[in-house]
Amino acid sequence: MQTAPVPRYHLYGENDQADDFDFFHIETIRARSAPLGWSLDAHSHIHLFQCLMITSGEGRLTDETGERRIAPDTVVFTPPGVVHGWEFTPDTQGYVVSFTHDYLTGSDDGRDLDRLLAGRGESNQLIAPLGDDRLKICRYLQELSEEFESGKRRRLVFRPLMTLMLARMFADIGEEGEVDAAPGFSLFRFRALVDTHFRSERTPEFYAVEMGMSVARLNRYCRLFTDRTATQSIRDRIVLEAKRQLAFSSVPVSEVAYDLGFDDPAYFSRVFRKETGESPQEFRNRQKT
Repeated sequence: MQTAPVPRYHLYGENDQADDFDFFHIETIRARSAPLGWSLDAHSHIHLFQCLMITSGEGRLTDETGERRIAPDTVVFTPPGVVHGWEFTPDTQGYVVSFTHDYLTGSDDGRDLDRLLAGRGESNQLIAPLGDDRLKICRYLQELSEEFESGKRRRLVFRPLMTLMLARMFADIGEEGEVDAAPGFSLFRFRALVDTHFRSERTPEFYAVEMGMSVARLNRYCRLFTDRTATQSIRDRIVLEAKRQLAFSSVPVSEVAYDLGFDDPAYFSRVFRKETGESPQEFRNRQKT
């Protein structure tokens, strides 16, 4: 159990100032993890999406759900802010791609990509592509890695290859799912606003104003894309952050409550129990078993 909050990096182990915009990076699993003993402690990334694919060997992913074995030919998709830690066997091969949202969606075809990324939820997602999808994803990763090393045509190559890779990864979204039925609304932007302000802003009115729409319209779109109201989405984010701090740190429950904007730790405990069915301390104790 850690004694401090889960660290947030730009790239793992790097304390440089985080790049919020226009960032892309790819490296092999070996390049990042071998110098660290094939082990990456639980952490999150401030602005980065990550796609990690194991092509051979084995990994063990640790997140809010516990520890899971990740077999070869599995892609783990990690949205910004989602906690994850890794243990790899020393023979593990594969790639890790990191990118900011705008790197891929800042072009004319960005709406479809925005839909793909925004619909991925707030947890690590395991994807096991089959057949032609798997072969092509591996080929795209290899081409991305080779071009990253040479640096001659990066932007021309990265965006189309990543677009193709995401389309293959999320092949379960059909033609209709790729069309944004809510012009002017971005689920990614709403979630980014909630991620930034959830500690201090708990009402949908704040987010509706920030997005230039009425509360009723915001709720309509939230229900359309997530089957949750805006208020429920905000509360979900608070509970998710509480779970992360309780699971991956040993700070007192009262300090977790204050950090999340609650003036009364007892009220925080009531809210947490209502949403999860157990008290914060019971949840923490269960993570230790």
